[in-house]
Amino acid sequence: MPVAYTIQPTYAIDDASLLETDLTTCTLLVLIGAGTFSYAVMSPLHRKFLALKSYSYQPKTVAMADLEMIEQIFDADKLLFTAFKQVLLAFDSPDNTLVPEKHFQPHLKKDYLRAVLPEKLHEAVLTDMLPDLGLVNVFAVDKDTLGFLRKEFSTDSVIHAHSALLKAYQGDRDIHQSEGLAFIEVAPQQFTLTIYAAGKLQMQQQYIYRSGLDIVYYIVNSLRQLGFAEQQARIKLGGAVTQDSQVYQELNRFLPRLEWVHKPDGYLYIPRMNELPPHHFHNLYALALCV
Repeated sequence: MPVAYTIQPTYAIDDASLLETDLTTCTLLVLIGAGTFSYAVMSPLHRKFLALKSYSYQPKTVAMADLEMIEQIFDADKLLFTAFKQVLLAFDSPDNTLVPEKHFQPHLKKDYLRAVLPEKLHEAVLTDMLPDLGLVNVFAVDKDTLGFLRKEFSTDSVIHAHSALLKAYQGDRDIHQSEGLAFIEVAPQQFTLTIYAAGKLQMQQQYIYRSGLDIVYYIVNSLRQLGFAEQQARIKLGGAVTQDSQVYQELNRFLPRLEWVHKPDGYLYIPRMNELPPHHFHNLYALALCV
């Protein structure tokens, strides 16, 4: 007989302002990753983040097992049943590719994706238009998970997490430097590497890693292939990393111009959010740029 248990959040951040706010005027930003489910509540009127929760569970090889964990989160977290004014779903997965907008044809979206990635069972192929970059982000998500979340939230607003990161990076004050600027967004077991030079996107790719040295290898190799020296390029780090972690220590050992990313400017954050390191939940906060 299976053991029933209640899944608990890894982070749960809010204050009295959440109870004092009419949540039907608010936006819910939801980020779904490999073994992670996070969300933030934001007041569009005040451009203020009011709450944040993040759940982690053991990644499964079968997509339905991930869906079952998400269903357990819904059973445990009644805030998700609030009738928010708007809900945005974002999927953080490696199943995506960037296509130049001038060459993009909607009826070929699956072909663009299959040119670089193998087809998976029960997938839905979606697109994000990125006119500021002249690109289209083509991505695939599990059809059952997407259907469940669309039904529960009554929303058709779905994006890829990398699209939000690109919007956040475009606003970085250092993006126009010529010696190379690399952004790293670290999640459990995977990270996203995005490289710019003179304000132009050079590459964006998600990789699997086991140690900080794996991340160092991918960064150094990518920079060198693009003609940049890792000793000169600036590296901005975000995600679930602390200064005393093995990942940070390895990166700091080989990459001398390492620094942290910061939460998106132009928004207010409750005090408990400001107590966290500014690079934590950068990818979740970045979703606000897409609504």
